[in-house]
Amino acid sequence: MWDESHMNAMLDEPGILTAVQAQPEVCTEFWWGKRLAALSVDLDRADAELVRRVLAEAWENKAPRRLLGG
Repeated sequence: MWDESHMNAMLDEPGILTAVQAQPEVCTEFWWGKRLAALSVDLDRADAELVRRVLAEAWENKAPRRLLGG
């Protein structure tokens, strides 16, 4: 979290682009140099379901397989 109103989630590139396209008023691309690195979410505008989905996807992308049940 950058501040109380914004969080970044490390999604894969298709996940980032899909979220930005679906909710451009809430989600923006976060670039680290020339690399699309994360999804930035405006928490003041995001609903709880979007935050839940984004966090779940980010966790699934990084969690060890043993914790994912596979």
